[in-house]
Order: sequence, then structure tokens, then C-alpha cells
Amino acid sequence: MKISAKTIILEPLAVTIRYLFKKPVTVQYPEEKLEISERFRGFLSYNYEVCTACLSCERNCPNQCIKIKSRKENKKRIVEEFLYFAGRCMFCGICHDVCPTKPKSIHLTKNYELADTSRESLVFDLKKFYYRGD
Repeated sequence: MKISAKTIILEPLAVTIRYLFKKPVTVQYPEEKLEISERFRGFLSYNYEVCTACLSCERNCPNQCIKIKSRKENKKRIVEEFLYFAGRCMFCGICHDVCPTKPKSIHLTKNYELADTSRESLVFDLKKFYYRGD
């Protein structure tokens, strides 16, 4: 089977020329950001005041990203410690779906900028949640 010069040079050149006059689809990321869909699931947000420490989010998380320590006080459970391992999270939204409180104590925000230099910095406790402002 012989390949002609037309196949080697002209067909790829035609594709290049066709895209030369189209608007570029590249986004200059730090300066420009794409519009995020309504259904996007990003970084987890936790509301300490609403949480009843039922542990349903911890039990249902497929990657064990959430760890909660609680204590009982006057027939009511109070959250002592809440840990979220963002490096393990696959942002499935199950923790939000199984939360029985109204309004939900766990939300998935539209924040997708989670890159960091160490795994330890991707572990969030209550102090880090409030510091981030999520």
C-alpha cells in the first residue's frame, strides 16, 4: 500500500487551516475561569451548628473521607472533632444526600482549587474549615 503526498501533506494542512480561523477554546486559567455548572460538586463545606452528629455521612462515605468524634450531653450528641480528608474525596455527594438535618450540615461547594504541596495540608478540621471561609 502506497501513501501519496496528498495524504501526508495536504489533508493535515487542510485541518490546520480550518482551525486557524476558529475562535480558540483555551482558557488562561489563573486569570480566566470557566463558568461552573449548577450541578458541579466541589470542595466540602461543613456547618457545625446544624450537625446532629448522627454519623451517617461517616458511615456512608465510600472512601472514608469523614471522621467524626462526638459526645453525648443531655440526650443530645455534640461534635467534638470533625476531620475531612480532601485528598481521598471523590466528590460523589453521598455525604450530602444522606444528611438528615434541615438545612443540610454538609454541602458541596463550587470550589475546585484544592491543589497543595503535601497530603497533610489536605486534611481539614473545624479550625481549617472556618479559616477557609467555606
